[in-house]
Amino acid sequence: MNSANKMGTMNMTKLLINMSWPLMISLLVQSLYNIVDSIFVARLSETALTATSLAFPVQIMMIAVSVGTSVGINALLAKSVGAKDYKITANIAVTGIILALMGMFVFMILSFWSDSFSALFTDDEVIADYCSKYLFICMLFCGGTFIGTMFQRFLTAVGNTFDSLVTLVAGALTNIVLDPILIFGLLGFPAMEIGCAAIATVIG
Repeated sequence: MNSANKMGTMNMTKLLINMSWPLMISLLVQSLYNIVDSIFVARLSETALTATSLAFPVQIMMIAVSVGTSVGINALLAKSVGAKDYKITANIAVTGIILALMGMFVFMILSFWSDSFSALFTDDEVIADYCSKYLFICMLFCGGTFIGTMFQRFLTAVGNTFDSLVTLVAGALTNIVLDPILIFGLLGFPAMEIGCAAIATVIG
């Protein structure tokens, strides 16, 4: 009996480790988007760097809403998959997609007030303008954040945390590659400065 309990504990510990480390790295990778943008934007000017830093709380809010919603769906999906109740699983998945779309549309609509958000953070007109441009693009094209996060949680619900991690890392690497190309106009692309930092982020 004790041997069986020990085996069960070891298996549970192994399962927790195998499922948790990709999730922890995933959260780290999500934070890298703004950090990478800041590194490259800092080479433009201190003003541009300040603008992206001021936009970070709104980006965190988008991540919080998308992750908070998808984690709840993830828990329900894992339970229904474990119970092999695939009809409920399908309904939960559809509900998750609808919630992700609702969150996406809310921030897309709010993007048209990005200048008002920026004005709350600073009195400097130049910084506010940069921040507004950066936020507008990130919020208007936030579909990747909401839909991508939801589908990543679909993967984790069936125990596939590694593929979820791979998609996040691929997105982060895309952002890292595109940032200098679009910001500084490399490889024949026009230099669009801070606006392209946001474009690289949403593409990633």
